Amino acid sequence: MPTVIANSDAVWDGPVAIAACICACVAAYGVYLGLPLILGALADTFHFNNRQIGWIGAVENLGLLLGSLAASRLAPSAQFRQLMLTGMAIAVAADGLTLLIGSFGSFCLVRFVAGLGGGLCYSSAIACLSLTRQAARNFTVFVVILVLANSLELWLIPGIVSRWGVAGLYSALALLYLPPALLMRKLPAIIKRADEAGDTRGVDLNSPAISFKTLALLCLVGIVLFNIAASAFYAFSERIGIAVGLAEIAVARVLTFANLLSLTGSLLAYWLSRSWGQHRPQLAAILVMIGVYLMWSGGITTGGYTIGVVVFFEVWSMASVYQLATLTGLDRAGSYVALVPAAQGIGQSAGPFLAGLLLGRQLQFPQMLLCITVFACGCFATYLYVFVSLRETHPELANG
Repeated sequence: MPTVIANSDAVWDGPVAIAACICACVAAYGVYLGLPLILGALADTFHFNNRQIGWIGAVENLGLLLGSLAASRLAPSAQFRQLMLTGMAIAVAADGLTLLIGSFGSFCLVRFVAGLGGGLCYSSAIACLSLTRQAARNFTVFVVILVLANSLELWLIPGIVSRWGVAGLYSALALLYLPPALLMRKLPAIIKRADEAGDTRGVDLNSPAISFKTLALLCLVGIVLFNIAASAFYAFSERIGIAVGLAEIAVARVLTFANLLSLTGSLLAYWLSRSWGQHRPQLAAILVMIGVYLMWSGGITTGGYTIGVVVFFEVWSMASVYQLATLTGLDRAGSYVALVPAAQGIGQSAGPFLAGLLLGRQLQFPQMLLCITVFACGCFATYLYVFVSLRETHPELANG
């Protein structure tokens, strides 16, 4: 008989079930974790140009967005386990079809379907994590595991591609769904949202003093803007590294090392939030990212690329923790947190697309990054407004 969490126990726990959700998130996010090397492999294998690989990255992330929106619409009874399993099945089937095609149009279509399945799985899993008893801790663990998985993936992809080609690559991505599928039986079949159970923790989204719904939506906008800026560079990070004179294996090692080192970013984010709250360090991290992009816009050298990539991953790791924690503090029902993958999907679709469009207009990589810096500045302004608004009405949240 399936496990059901009733209204009296709306906020759930369980290490194996939490591990299932985290593994599902990592599997669904697997393509994006290795995106620069995957796109590089597609360019080398199928001779796609920079604009085409940018569109492939964009269309898969568009699928992630729509899958996330579908999850939020299809789960009024919060049957997240069924949605995760459905998403896994769709993604694995699409990965299998990828092995049979080679044309650009067909590739885009199949990868869009893969993104749909991944978004359905990812959004359901992240919503489940937001409803756990220690959501902030579990989000930190999730980001740490995500960084480890990213480092492992960046390290393994060159070897997989050289030995088994693109077919081996997408077969490996499909296998990532096996661990969460095996653990899924430990996840409760039905998890009631905190608001359905009368859980009063967190703030009142309908507070007359200030619209926390508006602030929650602004946080989602900030996630979109941040991911546009981050994914525009990340999608082309391998191509940029090669353009400045690094060998492919050297670029893979730099990305792997920087991503692994960003584990310290997750720990630093937690430590800083204990002393300074989460809003001030979050704003500082975004400013550092803007500084890196401005530095690159003046010209990218081998040393500048290496140092900038390390700082980029560190900031990205910190921002991921703060973005989830900020929304969880405003939204204990999990309804807005469930839209985080959708917001990421919008940004991760628009970033490679805009970068590819700019490069297609004969802009060089430094010029493209200068244009993309506008979105990072917009992200900073958005979170600054949220912080100032909370300081005026709920200083305990602004400082927490």
